[in-house]
Amino acid sequence: MRIRRVFRSVSGFVAQLGMALLKAVVTSVLIGAFAVGLMHYMGVPVPNPHDLLMGITRLAESLS
Repeated sequence: MRIRRVFRSVSGFVAQLGMALLKAVVTSVLIGAFAVGLMHYMGVPVPNPHDLLMGITRLAESLS
């Protein structure tokens, strides 16, 4: 019985953690898309998505 309670509490925690992670990713993608769209509308030169991803990859490699 005790193992079931522990399993339920851990699975509940993992489910809440997953939902929080999903919300954070969706929110950051939406805010990023809005910011890029606004910058493009204002005439600020915005790099294409491939260049942005390459910059993020280089940053991640240098930090690891």
